Amino acid sequence: MAAIDARGDDIVLRLEDNERSLMLTVFTDLAALLSETDDDADRPDSENWEARLGLVDRPRPEDPALLRLLPDVDPEDAERSAEFRRLTEYDLKQAKAHNVRIVLLGLSKGNDITLNRDEVLAWMKGLNDLRLVFAVRLGIDTEEAQEEKYAHREDLSESEDLTLTLYDFLTWIQDRLTTTLLDQAQGDDET
Repeated sequence: MAAIDARGDDIVLRLEDNERSLMLTVFTDLAALLSETDDDADRPDSENWEARLGLVDRPRPEDPALLRLLPDVDPEDAERSAEFRRLTEYDLKQAKAHNVRIVLLGLSKGNDITLNRDEVLAWMKGLNDLRLVFAVRLGIDTEEAQEEKYAHREDLSESEDLTLTLYDFLTWIQDRLTTTLLDQAQGDDET
């Protein structure tokens, strides 16, 4: 079972082989989701200046999970949302993809992963994005919907049950990272 401990200013995440392998798979899938509609992904950064400056229209994501990660600024105003998307989506996707790369880099180093404060923050953001994707895939959009899933867990397909278990595992890791980071910050305040 995974464990998270503080070591000085760092946080150490220890994973079992199967946990690490599963996390590598789902974070690789998240990286693919973030890049699948990005027409600029294959171009060198030096050529992406138009997207960076918001000069390129960005289509609204069709995948509900991607739309959850890159939401409309105003669901009631398509024009305003399109303008906001044009101006912000490139940077938002880049930031999310950067967090996922940090997670994947950490996972590639083995089962004992030492994270500094900035890496912990990137992991927390990446875990949150992945949990949002799973929530959409499971149809969890409210607290009541989540409670309903758990109340009728025996009726879920094997795939849905596995996804819900993984959602719980990611939630636990995110919670432990957050708690450990907060404990470290409180310890710093006391000195």
